[in-house]
Amino acid sequence: MYRIFHYAFRFSSILTIYYMRRILPFLLFLACFSPYVQAQSGKKELAAGIAAVQKAFDNNSDSLEYLAEKTVPLAIKLKDIEAEMKIQRLRCDKLFVNGQFDKAIKILLEVARHTEQAPVSKEKAQLYFAIAQVNGFNKYPEVAEQYLRTAVKYSVALKDDTLLGNAYNRLGIYYEKYKKDLDSAMFFYKLSLAYNDKAQDFVGKAYSLENIAGIYGERNDLVSALGYQKEALFYKLQKGRKIDAAIAYINIAETFDRLGKTDSVIDYTQRSLTLSTDIKYRDLESYCYAMLGQIYEKRGDLKKALEFSRQYATLKDTIYTETKNKQLAVQNTKYETEKKEQKIKELNQQATIQNLQLRQRNISLLIAIVLIITGSVIFYLVYNRRKLQARARLQEEINKQQFITTREVINAEERERKRIAADLHDGVGQLLSATLLNLNSFFSKMGPQRSTEADRILGLVTESYDELRSISHQMMPNALLKAGLGSAVKELVSGIDSDKLAISLELVGLNERLKEEVETVLYRVIQESINNVIKHAGATKLNIQVIKDEDGVSVTIEDNGKGFDMKKVKSDGIGLKNMYSRVQFQQGTVDIDSQLGKGTLVLIHIPMEAAGA
Repeated sequence: MYRIFHYAFRFSSILTIYYMRRILPFLLFLACFSPYVQAQSGKKELAAGIAAVQKAFDNNSDSLEYLAEKTVPLAIKLKDIEAEMKIQRLRCDKLFVNGQFDKAIKILLEVARHTEQAPVSKEKAQLYFAIAQVNGFNKYPEVAEQYLRTAVKYSVALKDDTLLGNAYNRLGIYYEKYKKDLDSAMFFYKLSLAYNDKAQDFVGKAYSLENIAGIYGERNDLVSALGYQKEALFYKLQKGRKIDAAIAYINIAETFDRLGKTDSVIDYTQRSLTLSTDIKYRDLESYCYAMLGQIYEKRGDLKKALEFSRQYATLKDTIYTETKNKQLAVQNTKYETEKKEQKIKELNQQATIQNLQLRQRNISLLIAIVLIITGSVIFYLVYNRRKLQARARLQEEINKQQFITTREVINAEERERKRIAADLHDGVGQLLSATLLNLNSFFSKMGPQRSTEADRILGLVTESYDELRSISHQMMPNALLKAGLGSAVKELVSGIDSDKLAISLELVGLNERLKEEVETVLYRVIQESINNVIKHAGATKLNIQVIKDEDGVSVTIEDNGKGFDMKKVKSDGIGLKNMYSRVQFQQGTVDIDSQLGKGTLVLIHIPMEAAGA
């Protein structure tokens, strides 16, 4: 019996040692790997929380406060300072918009103290911008200036053009609003504009332009203000955010109101109303109704004034009702979410126990599979990336060659036009001129015997000479070659019957010549636009504005014609395709805004590096 127990003990000891050798490394791996898995899971949860907060902020949702309160503790737990600053900044921006200044500044200052020793970063600079903004609106300008200058210092240290554009823009606002120093404000706005332009931040650039327009408005230079506002609108339309475009339209409408141009006020207010209604921006929508009511009251159209005033009052009631319903919905959503989370938590606890038991059996196999899949994926990604890079380089070279070829074709076309125009003018034109001179001399000697047939011949030769000069001038006007774009456009406009189409022309900053090909392109585009207005628009007024400044050359062409369908013309209009391609080859942009019955606005911009002589 003793021998049986002895062998049984030895056998069990051998089995124990054997399995301990197999299981112990696995247990050690699991002990080391488990914190890593938990950390990765926490990071994913935090990333999802940040995405939800950002989405709520972008959509101006009232759920942002609740989401922020749920996500901030996780960021603190993971010691992710950047995430904590971002979440709290977005949260306080929403509180600021809602007028809760005290709560916002309390949270922001607490975050600033908590992250004071954190290294300088873009998020830290934006946090200090937010603190400055809330202090400014909360009537603490000295404190606002202190935090604002700290944020500017961080932006300079980071050498981030986007941050610097924002920084100098905010400094301009500070000097304009609190210091009442318009000269310093203008200096910082223009500095902001330069950095936003360098960073290609169209939204920031639009805000800088609007602030510059505001300074001109304060100085009662409404024409300059309007020019900057329209340029800001151009960049906002490029960005495609309807809310920014709606605000830009109403700003332009207010400037037109100060200029006493009620038709333009109504036009731009209607545009703002259309966009604000589309995106359900109720406050701006109600403001548009109120403004339209006031304008029609000034014009003596009391019926329309009453109609818009009623719509304003109805919308105000709707906004109040929606606000109450939204608050109730948020509370219900919060309750239901907490209820679901509690249920999910209980289910997760049960599932965790079961999963741990299952994981102990399958984790080795799972790791092997993961390693194989990961290796395969990495190999595929590396291979595919190299393939895509080679394809991209090939496509880039093809596009480059197509661009060069097309540009050379356009330049060759212009050179050929210039040559033909010169040949017509200097060759055939001179011959016709000499013929006309000799005929006049010959027929004058005939005296009273001069026949009707002679007059008819002389008239045909004169008409042929005039037609030749007209064709030569259209192909390449002398004024463009000799005096530049401004003189050529003036000459082009002067040849149009003002009784049929009243043209207003404004030229600013064209004292120096531009590049020859840029002048030719702009002249052709303006010529094409005028021809389109004469042939198709049925307009009575046409406004042309050409402005050259430190940013480049901007051309604005606006008529009061019948407009057109943008989709149809963009797909079928050869003239517009040529206009887009010519400007794009000069690194410029073309934006056309047209609606049936509301006229057409053409905005063209060529940067200074492409336009300069």
